[in-house]
Amino acid sequence: MALLFPLSRQLINGFQVVVIGMLFSFSSLQLEAQEMMTLGPRHKVELEGEKLRPARAFRITHSVCPIAGGHFAKARKIRRWNVVLVNVGIAEITVSMLAIDQGQLAFGITAGLAGGVLESIISSRTNRIDQELEFGVKAYNQCMLWR
Repeated sequence: MALLFPLSRQLINGFQVVVIGMLFSFSSLQLEAQEMMTLGPRHKVELEGEKLRPARAFRITHSVCPIAGGHFAKARKIRRWNVVLVNVGIAEITVSMLAIDQGQLAFGITAGLAGGVLESIISSRTNRIDQELEFGVKAYNQCMLWR
């Protein structure tokens, strides 16, 4: 046992040197990639201190990193259609309230149900926007890291 202890101590020191060397090399790679993108609040990404919506992020990134550009394009498309669906959902809920107020109970309940379904669809699409933005940010950072 006494003979193996100095040998294992040398292996640990060598292992520590390798780990420290790997940490320095990975940190230097990150320092070289200065154009790192991060997720921001409310469906925005941040690049070099500037907050971008998905459409602008697509215009900036699609020529540099087409994979990230695809994710930003999908987030842009979902976000644009959400505006239309929100307006239709609000209109349906308003129509249902007016119909119920005027005594057209069956029509009001049906219109309210349609408005509620649209609002739940918008909620799931909002989660999808966040997911696409996250994928786009990861893809862009990988492109910049290995460029």
